[in-house]
Amino acid sequence: MLLALVLGAIVTIVGVRAVVHQMETTAGRLQLESGKVAQVAAAVDDHEQLGHQLLADAPVNRQAFMLQQKDISDKFDKAAEVLADPEDSGIQSALLGARQDWQAALAARGLWGDQVLELDGNHVAETPAFAAASKGVRDQLAGIQRSSLATLDRGLVDTGDLEQLLLIARTGLLILAVGATLYFRRRMVKDLMRPVNSLRRGVHKLQAGDYSHRIDIARRDELGELATAFNGMAAALQDSHRTLTHRATHDTLTGLANRAALTERLAASFETGSDLRTRHEGLLFIDIDDFKDVNDSFGHEGGDDLLIQLAARLRASVRSHDMVARLGGDEFAVVVLDNDDGSPATGPVAERIYETLSEPFLIGDHPLTVSVSMGVAQRSAETADAAELLRQADSAMYAAKLGGKARYEVYNAEGNQPKRHVHPVRSKQGSDTAGW
Repeated sequence: MLLALVLGAIVTIVGVRAVVHQMETTAGRLQLESGKVAQVAAAVDDHEQLGHQLLADAPVNRQAFMLQQKDISDKFDKAAEVLADPEDSGIQSALLGARQDWQAALAARGLWGDQVLELDGNHVAETPAFAAASKGVRDQLAGIQRSSLATLDRGLVDTGDLEQLLLIARTGLLILAVGATLYFRRRMVKDLMRPVNSLRRGVHKLQAGDYSHRIDIARRDELGELATAFNGMAAALQDSHRTLTHRATHDTLTGLANRAALTERLAASFETGSDLRTRHEGLLFIDIDDFKDVNDSFGHEGGDDLLIQLAARLRASVRSHDMVARLGGDEFAVVVLDNDDGSPATGPVAERIYETLSEPFLIGDHPLTVSVSMGVAQRSAETADAAELLRQADSAMYAAKLGGKARYEVYNAEGNQPKRHVHPVRSKQGSDTAGW
């Protein structure tokens, strides 16, 4: 009986330690792989934002942009080294494909390498395709992270073989000590199987996208440490997913939705079966008048301060179900849903925006009155897609600029004289920079 107990204990201890070691090794590798891929994804997202600014002909340090490309390439190389696995070449192939797609998306728009130095003019029309291509690269990187999770799951499956070995060994001891075998069987179910199954369920939850799932820690041994490591990994994945999602859809300076999020919102309203198709919407395209003078007078920090304050006023001017986005530079856009009775709401929202912007801004200690030019495009049954609605609003905004600024004009599809709305800027006494 004593021999059976000793042998059973040895088999159990050796099996448990083998399982724990295998799972800890797999979990540690997954954390390293996920971290490297997350670094690449974050760097690609930052690079995309600068790319949008270049396409919009915004002032960007092109040498720094090229250096950032080299840094991202180095991050791809380091990630490839970490992901090197002779038993699974699919992950490395996926990473290589993501890198090639990233380079191809930049090269197709004159943003790769020395092409950047020759890029000239405004290429805003390229930004939706560029945003879609960049989103595809981010999706590929997210797929690589999911493949790493599948690797951890395979490691858990391998523990099933070790479990079978334990069962066979303990069955052999049943002849010598039935009682001892039953005892150790109960202990194994309680101390090994349940934690392992809990980890298995946790991995499946992560694979399904439930990054909020956590494992209850009831033990303070190796399995408890592994459960703690799993929870830490899940928390890191959740934070990384939340950060990447936010960075991909929001402007880093103002916190508003970015061009990619605006394009996605407009495109969704044109999809068959979308709830937004039941209510038409309009688009306001906003550009700050003479913004270059603000940067010249107050520097880029003053210009950024103005953009942040203006973004806050735009948010305060619209309704909760409208959307405010910064397209880049000093360009903003507002998606306005029609009223419940079907009447357009773009006019009232535009008036509220001008009323809100009539009060001077405070840049440092200096009051500054700023005007904007705005183009209004109202979606109709003839509007083909989101890109057409954006072109209409942009065209109306340029018409407002040519008409003298500080006003908004409504796009007229028939080509008649557009309706012009003038909003004179009130001067601020005591400030020689007021009145832009």
